[in-house]
Amino acid sequence: MTRTLAVIPARGGSKGIHRKNLKPLAGKPLLVWTIEQALATPGLDVCVSTEDAEIAEVSRAAGARVIERPDELAQDTTATEPVVEHAIGVLADEGARPDQVMLLQATSPVRLPGTMARALAEFATSGADSMVGVVPEPIFIWQKEPQVRALYPFQNRPRRQEMTPDQLRYRETGSLYVTRTEIYEQAHNRLGGRIELFVMDPVEGTDIDAPRDFDQAAAILHQIISQEHPTA
Repeated sequence: MTRTLAVIPARGGSKGIHRKNLKPLAGKPLLVWTIEQALATPGLDVCVSTEDAEIAEVSRAAGARVIERPDELAQDTTATEPVVEHAIGVLADEGARPDQVMLLQATSPVRLPGTMARALAEFATSGADSMVGVVPEPIFIWQKEPQVRALYPFQNRPRRQEMTPDQLRYRETGSLYVTRTEIYEQAHNRLGGRIELFVMDPVEGTDIDAPRDFDQAAAILHQIISQEHPTA
């Protein structure tokens, strides 16, 4: 059976929004949304990597394992990959090296029911070495520098419903990645080898970068919950 480690990085510091990972969102801390979504997905060993005592306490209360992150891996300049590799190393030292890793960003809390399970299933059948979550993006993009030019054929503007597969574009959400463990060990990157796209619903591209993003994410999450549990 394939062992999949779900890693949720959550450090205490935040440049943009103070204590962002613990800030309330639709009735619970931001971080907890991702923990609960992962725990509801069969086949995931869920852990939160943090150096922060309060985040660790909240994570354990939500049901996640906590991997204590060294302070040197919790700096403003720390990349995500060394954090994931540290988590892999902790489990490997316990004799439980994962076969693959699902990296989940707590700052992308909007995921539809079943999204993570679908990602695991698609990864298993794809034969890919890594997979990146994306959402469809309009192709009508322009570049200003070094000169103005369209990144689509504006002379023959395509209608959305007539676009061919090669004209479609996708934006990396940052929400989730699935990667074979050896890619981290060999390339030290979440993406490598044969890469596939995991296409998500557009609402799942919601990211928390500014205070106003909490209101938008809360509205979407309330809508998802109401669709799951409609009132009589």
